[in-house]
Amino acid sequence: MTELSRALHLEKSSLTGLVDRVEKRGIAARARDTNDRRACRIKLTPRGTRLARQVHSAVTHRLDEMLTDFQATDRRRLAAAIMEVVG
Repeated sequence: MTELSRALHLEKSSLTGLVDRVEKRGIAARARDTNDRRACRIKLTPRGTRLARQVHSAVTHRLDEMLTDFQATDRRRLAAAIMEVVG
């Protein structure tokens, strides 16, 4: 949970609420950390994995549509710039 809160830039209380909601929807589940009894891991359920793949596919398809007029060099530059921002 700590790693996830850092990655998402969320306070732990906000992350707890978010995880509660996705758990209720069957998208993710808490699992005990085998190395630290105090901690838990958040894992996608099979439904969550399917949803993640669908979203990824939809986003990449839309990006491909938006970038059809870009040359390969421009696509690489854009990808590099985006990686700098999110990296």
